[in-house]
Amino acid sequence: RGTFGVFAFVVALISPNSVLALWPIPTTLSTGTTPLNLAPYFTFDLAIPSPPTDLIEAIAQATYYLQHDKLGRLVVGRGANDTAALKDAKWLSSLKLTLSEGATVESISTESVKPLGTRSEEYTLTIPEDGSPATLTANSTLGLYRGLTTFGQLWYYYGGATYTLVAPIDIADAPAYPFRGFALDTSRNFFPVTDLTRTLDAMSWVKINTFHWHITDSQSFPLMVAQYPDLAINGAYSAEETYSESDVQYVIEYAAARGIDVLLEIDTPGHTAIIGTAYPDYVACFDASPWQTYANEPPAGQLRFALPEVMNFTASLLSSIAKTLPSYYFSTGGDELNTNCYADDYPTQQQLNATGMTLNDALNTFTQATHGALIAEGKTPVVWEEMVLNWNVTLSNETIVM
Repeated sequence: RGTFGVFAFVVALISPNSVLALWPIPTTLSTGTTPLNLAPYFTFDLAIPSPPTDLIEAIAQATYYLQHDKLGRLVVGRGANDTAALKDAKWLSSLKLTLSEGATVESISTESVKPLGTRSEEYTLTIPEDGSPATLTANSTLGLYRGLTTFGQLWYYYGGATYTLVAPIDIADAPAYPFRGFALDTSRNFFPVTDLTRTLDAMSWVKINTFHWHITDSQSFPLMVAQYPDLAINGAYSAEETYSESDVQYVIEYAAARGIDVLLEIDTPGHTAIIGTAYPDYVACFDASPWQTYANEPPAGQLRFALPEVMNFTASLLSSIAKTLPSYYFSTGGDELNTNCYADDYPTQQQLNATGMTLNDALNTFTQATHGALIAEGKTPVVWEEMVLNWNVTLSNETIVM
């Protein structure tokens, strides 16, 4: 806390009127020293033919934030010392939103779930000091959404006035990283949908574009899957602590409208003890003791991935979930696989001895089958780093390792 305070003090000395509320910092940012008021009658001028519904909703959202956030400057007296400078300041009455010439008009939601490296999030934002209209231009509606977020962070509020002290402002921004993720585990700790949407709002404010939803684990299976209803019936903490298919679709749609792709993770073959409550024959070392011998954390239990019926079940489960998701990406986890669990498991050892396979061979076969099912649904598999650091398995060239 002390170090940050010194840093903030030094920044304030160097640039007393800099825009310190912006996050992340734009690629290029040029500011002046002229105060500028946001007019009470300020409007967004959307100069796009047949604008998509979620862009119109994004403008309504931006309007609401400007009218209700009322964020004061983090200085002594908040904005009390700014009132004199604002007395004769010009008034900004509008921001004009346009797409670059030749740009295709698609919804924010469509742009948000395109493959990494193909999403256009860049934008330019100009706010003159003389009160003439500000302009926001991008190559996509997703870029316009990012620019709207930045625009909203440029204004302070005090005593009925919404204002900036640093006009003119010129910004040209593009993401430094195509993947900017936030992960949330809703298996160990269940979060209701309202908490998830609140989190997505916060993510959008700082332009995070991927919600890594770790939705199941050994502790609980809250995801309701139509083809396998017993997983949630037996595996959720309670009937109230589940995510229906409509819940998942709502979260996905809510995220996409805010520039966020949802990366769902169903961790396999480890972190799957809870599946044993519905399919006891599919899980090795279920709730074995001491758990430290068989798992990285309690409860112990991992899929018997060497068994053909377990491999087929898992491939079918992942496929049935993946086909309901718009994202190009789907995580199968693959981390923290405990080998002691299988060394002491009779069905696994019997299968390995009968086929002449090693545990690594069986894991490779399992991975090929489960990832093949995802690829057949048009998904790119995502795994944790243990899959390449600890095991000799063949992954497709498109597989993403995290």
